[in-house]
Amino acid sequence: MELSECPTCRVCRGPVLPGYALCYQCDQARQVAGGLLADAVAPVAYAVKGGDLARDLWRYKSERDRDDQAAARLREMLASFLVTYGDRVWKAARMPGKPRGLAVVPSGQGRPGSHPLLALAEPAAALPVISLSVRAGHAVHGRYVSTDWLRVDGRVQIAGADMLLIDDSWVSGASAQSAAAALKLAGAARVATIVLGRHLDPADPRSATLVRALS
Repeated sequence: MELSECPTCRVCRGPVLPGYALCYQCDQARQVAGGLLADAVAPVAYAVKGGDLARDLWRYKSERDRDDQAAARLREMLASFLVTYGDRVWKAARMPGKPRGLAVVPSGQGRPGSHPLLALAEPAAALPVISLSVRAGHAVHGRYVSTDWLRVDGRVQIAGADMLLIDDSWVSGASAQSAAAALKLAGAARVATIVLGRHLDPADPRSATLVRALS
């Protein structure tokens, strides 16, 4: 089967059963959060478990063996995507122009300090940064949309602004959609989410056809 013939979720581009518009996770997120979800989600590429992109997404932020070359490759990939497809993403999110602010999805484990993703995203997007961080005592969260674990920097005015939200990996999408919801609850008008790698596991039967088509 060709890649264009593989059924994919209209939100995250992950695998779905034939005849379904949304994957299970995105359908559940819609039922829980509805209009608080991102107005558009744009994966830059598929990150197949064990593949080059999946390794880069792990190595660029590894606390023990951080790989600067992996970070450079991801930065270049993101910058190229924004130049080539940014306008399409803003249009898909129904934005009248470019977003006015940038946020990155923080680590759900409460990683201390600035997330390495910000060092990639800030120069590529060239937008004012709105800080998203993990609330104390809320570092662990499940695979569902919830804003309880997130804090939006109150020093930045985002009321009525369109926002660009960037995440490095999408597995269930819960973290990214929770961050989008937090931004909207803080006043953001629209949120466009760009994900560096949409995770695919070749061992997962639901992903097998899509992984084969990518080979």
